[in-house]
Amino acid sequence: MKKVLLLSLSLVLGFSAFAQRQVIKNDARQATASAKKVAVGKELPTEASSFTPQAIHQSVVVNRWDDMEDAETMETTYDLQSNQFVANRMFQRSDGAVAVVATMSHEDNLTASDRGTGYNFFNGNNWDDQPDARIESFKTGWPSIAQWGERGEIVLCHGNSHMQCFTREVAGEGEWQYMGYLPDFPDGYPYSEYPTWPRVVTCGDNHNIIIAVAALQHSISSDETDVRTCFWRSEDAVNWTCSYGPIADLGLGYEIGNFSADDYCLAANGHNVALVYSGCLTNSLWLFSSTDDGLTWTPTKVWEHPFEGHELDEEGLDYGDTLFAPMNSSVVIDNNGVTHIAMNTFEFTHTSDNQPGYYTYWSGRSVDGILYWNSTQEAPIQSPDGNPFHAARLWWPIVGQSGYVHMENDSTRWIGMIPMYEDENGSLIDWDNDKFYNDNYHSKLYGASGHPVLSCDPNGNLACAFSAPITRRTNEAGGSEYYCRSIYVSYKNVDEDYWHQIEDDLTDDNVNFMYMLTDNLFTISVLNTINDGEFWFGFQSDDEIGFAWGTDPTQAATSTNVIHACKVIAPAEFVNVPENNDAKDVVYNIYPNPATDYMVVSSAMDAEATITIVNLVGQTVKQFNQHLGTGDNTINIDLKSGVYFCTISANGFDKTVKVVVK
Repeated sequence: MKKVLLLSLSLVLGFSAFAQRQVIKNDARQATASAKKVAVGKELPTEASSFTPQAIHQSVVVNRWDDMEDAETMETTYDLQSNQFVANRMFQRSDGAVAVVATMSHEDNLTASDRGTGYNFFNGNNWDDQPDARIESFKTGWPSIAQWGERGEIVLCHGNSHMQCFTREVAGEGEWQYMGYLPDFPDGYPYSEYPTWPRVVTCGDNHNIIIAVAALQHSISSDETDVRTCFWRSEDAVNWTCSYGPIADLGLGYEIGNFSADDYCLAANGHNVALVYSGCLTNSLWLFSSTDDGLTWTPTKVWEHPFEGHELDEEGLDYGDTLFAPMNSSVVIDNNGVTHIAMNTFEFTHTSDNQPGYYTYWSGRSVDGILYWNSTQEAPIQSPDGNPFHAARLWWPIVGQSGYVHMENDSTRWIGMIPMYEDENGSLIDWDNDKFYNDNYHSKLYGASGHPVLSCDPNGNLACAFSAPITRRTNEAGGSEYYCRSIYVSYKNVDEDYWHQIEDDLTDDNVNFMYMLTDNLFTISVLNTINDGEFWFGFQSDDEIGFAWGTDPTQAATSTNVIHACKVIAPAEFVNVPENNDAKDVVYNIYPNPATDYMVVSSAMDAEATITIVNLVGQTVKQFNQHLGTGDNTINIDLKSGVYFCTISANGFDKTVKVVVK
C-alpha cells in the first residue's frame, strides 16, 4: 500500500445545497461544467413541489478513525471483484465472529493459476493472518459466503466447469469440506454452459436452508447471447432443486435474455428471503419476497422501466424525455420483516439528433446518487411530478434558472451522492470532468456514485456505504490526474423517515493517511449485525485506478489490491440504541495508540471490566478492575515505553489490542 506520511488537509465546512450548470454532450464521459451557484431558498417547479422536509445536508464528511476498526483482511492481484456489484461476501455470527471472502490471486501476471477464494476470520477480538492460498484445491472465482447452521459457514464459487460448494461445521476452524458441485442448469436448458457469478444466503430456524442464484450465459453469435438466471434451494448442501427462479413465475419471459451476470442480490432473515433483480438497461427492478424459506414468492416491481422489454435503440419509440434509472442495488431484511433496497440511480441522455433511439448515461456530479425504497412504501416508485421517466430522479431544475439543478428536497428517498468539498480558502472545489475516471469503470458503476451496500442492526437502524469520487484526492502526488474513489456512509435512524447523508468516509483517514493514494470500490457489508448501532463494511482498495482484469483492461500489469473490513460504531445522533442493549461486544474502541499515561475505552453499555496488560514475553505487568460507563472511559496505565497487549474483559466478552506506549 502506498502511504503518505505527511500531508496537510484542509477542514471541510458545511453547506445547505448546491447547483451546477449542465453541459450535455453525446459522450459517456461528459459531466457538468465547473460553473456553480448556491441554491438557497429556491423552490422546485410547481409540478414537483410536494416534498417531505429533509435533514440538513452537510459537506463535512468525516473519518472517525477512533470509532472504526479497519482491518486489511487479504491482498489480491485479481482486481475485478464483480461485473457490476458485490454481494453476500461477509456475515456475522451471533457471537460476534465475522467472516469475509474475495476473489484472490497472488500471481503478478494475468494467468492467475492460483485464483480462488481468499478467506479471513474475525473471532470477536482479532483477525486471522492474511491468507496465502485459496481455500480450494482448484482454480475458482466469484465466491459468496453465508452462515451454515448455528456456527458453521458455506461458500459457493464457480470453477472447474461447475458451481462448487464448500462448508465448515465451525466458521474459522478446521478444514473446508468439499460438498461437490450444484446442478448445472434446470431441466430443459438447451445449452451446456455452467452457472457463474453466484450469490448465497441461508434462512430457516438455524440457517439450515440454503438459497442461491447465479447466471447462465450462452454465446449464440458475436452480438447475441442467451442470458438466464439459475436458482437453487437445498436443506443439506448436497441435494439441490434447480430452476429459473421466481422470476420465471411471472410468465413474461423475463428470466431469458434480460438479467445477466451479477444483476441480482439476495438477503435473508429468519424465514424471510428477498431476491432482487436489477442491473438491466431494458427492464424494471424486481423484488421477490418469500416468508417460507424460499418455497413461495411474491413479486414487486420496485421501479418500472418506461420501455420495459424494449431495446433502447429500437426505432419508433416515443422517448419524450431524459430517463433516470437505477442499476447497482443492495437488499436487507430487518427483524420486523421489512425489506430495504438501496440502488444507485443515474441519468440517461437521449441523443436523438444523430442516433434515433440511443441512450448514453451521463457521468456527472449533479445527475446521480443512491436511491432508497422499503417494502412499506408504494411500488413502483413514483415521481413527484408524475413523470415515469423521473421516478428515480434525485436532481431537479431550479425555477427561473435555466440549466441549473439542485438536490431533491426529500432525504426520505435519497441516501447519498458525490459530496461537495471546500478548499483551504472556503471556496467550493470545482468539478473537473477530465479527472473523472470511467474508462473501464462505466460498466461496473454506471453512475458516478455506485456499489451501494446496506447493513441493518437488530433495532432496525440502517447504514449504507457506497463508492463515489472525491475531489480532494487524486492518484498523482501532484494532484493532476484522476479523482480517487472513497467509501461514504449514510445512516437512517429506525425512528426517523429520512437519511443522515454522507456522514462518514471510511477511506479518508486524517491520522494515518493510508488511503491518500488509493481508489476504493466493490463495497460489501454484513447485512444483519448483532449489536445496535454497529455496522460492518468491506471494500477493495487499489493503488492504481482502473482494472488489470476484464474485457477492456486499463492497467498494464497487475497491482496489489487490499480487501478491507471495517466495523463502524454509528454516532448516537444517527441511530436509536435501546438502553437495555445486551450486546456482548461491550468494548468497541481503545485509543489513543500510541498512548502515554492513559487510554480511553469506549463502551457500548455499563459494565464491570477487568483490564489485563501483558508485555511481549507474556508477563502480566498490570491487572485491575474498573467500572465502564456507556461511552468513553479514561484508564490510567502508567507504563514504561514499549509494546503491550491490553485485554479488557466485560460481560463475558474479551477484547485484546496491541498498544504502543511512548
